[in-house]
Amino acid sequence: MSTRDLLNMALRNLLKRKLRTFLTVLGVVIGTASIVVMVSIGIGMNESFERQLQDWGSLQVINVFSPNGGGGSYMMMGGEETTNSTKNKGKQVKLDGAAVESFRQIEGVGAVSPLKNLYLKLGSGKLVADANIIGLDPATMEAMGYKVDAGRALTAEDVKSIVVGGAVEFSDPKLSWEMRMNSEAPKLELIGEKVEASFDWAYGTRDADKSVKPFKFEVVGTMPADGSNGWSVIMPLKEVEKIEKAQKEWEKTKYSSSGGNNQKKSKEYEQVLVKVDDIKNVQVVQQQIKDMGYRASSLTDQLEAMKQTTKMLRMVLGAIGAISLIVAAIGITNTMVMAIYERTREIGIMKVIGASLRDIKLLFLTEAAFIGFAGGILGIVVSFATSKLVNFVAMQQGSDMTSSIPLWLYLGSIGFATVIGVLSGYLPAKRAMKLSALTAIKTE
Repeated sequence: MSTRDLLNMALRNLLKRKLRTFLTVLGVVIGTASIVVMVSIGIGMNESFERQLQDWGSLQVINVFSPNGGGGSYMMMGGEETTNSTKNKGKQVKLDGAAVESFRQIEGVGAVSPLKNLYLKLGSGKLVADANIIGLDPATMEAMGYKVDAGRALTAEDVKSIVVGGAVEFSDPKLSWEMRMNSEAPKLELIGEKVEASFDWAYGTRDADKSVKPFKFEVVGTMPADGSNGWSVIMPLKEVEKIEKAQKEWEKTKYSSSGGNNQKKSKEYEQVLVKVDDIKNVQVVQQQIKDMGYRASSLTDQLEAMKQTTKMLRMVLGAIGAISLIVAAIGITNTMVMAIYERTREIGIMKVIGASLRDIKLLFLTEAAFIGFAGGILGIVVSFATSKLVNFVAMQQGSDMTSSIPLWLYLGSIGFATVIGVLSGYLPAKRAMKLSALTAIKTE
């Protein structure tokens, strides 16, 4: 029997009993739609977590810290910070320029930059603002996940340029704190404007120290106000180091401090950012850095923790959908068994006129596969509509938890439903093969 004849006969047999076929297919539709929607909700939850974390920063950036929580060296003595690594025991681990270069040599690392924080006063005309200054290698700003919504990001050529967060608020320093809180902050178009940065917290007032000269910069871009860096200002690392050095010298003179004489000759950092080329390699690179003796963390740690928290919920949702599909499989088996009882004489005639046992087996398996395939196709249509409805309701409720159905889930559900159909029809097909031809012909 040719494949074409086999398909035509299987389809014709199913259409003879339209109601029974429809009800059986409907069971597969419900089962397929249930499992797809349930799985899509779990996928949507994970995507929601990723979006939330991406608002905090890039998932491909690893934060590396000195083992002792600050600048300076750390004698590896074993314990938790070694992260099961013994090769660094007894060695001094420093987060310095040599460490930065060693991070660049790790396979999969795309960019590396030390990071330094300062809290300064910014001045624009007669207005001032408090700002958290983030100093890094300007060439790596975009790679490290700092997004710009207007203007441009810093580049390797930038020296006296900065990018200001959209939430940084300028106000008149002559106003009291209560008046500033009760008045609306002025809207400034900072891009292309010159601003000043000073470590003197009395900057802009009558009490300002005249000996402190502010540093001047040009604003080349702004970051979104609603992002995690909305209150920050991105500045080239070398400029931050200059300001920090000037601040220490000023404090030494003003307060007669001798602390500056004990500064280490080697320049060490409190934090270094490491950008990994592929998010799949973040955990691998992070572990390598830990094995070198440093503390390392990334947003992927929190993402994995979130996924583990919801893993049980996703398994329960998938199990509910799977139960519906199992019920549908039982329906297919029942339909095929009933078909054998009703077509016993037909099966006997097929054997007498020369149909092989393989042809009879393939005929019933094809009919079962048709039921599974049709149910899978209609199931994904229902799943798509249900997913849209879930997302609409979630949007109306202001929830980030949505349903997401990737292409692989669509294709996988069709294939899975078809396979379930074939497996459900296997035992009935074997039963049809075992029927005696003479006994089957005599059956009325």
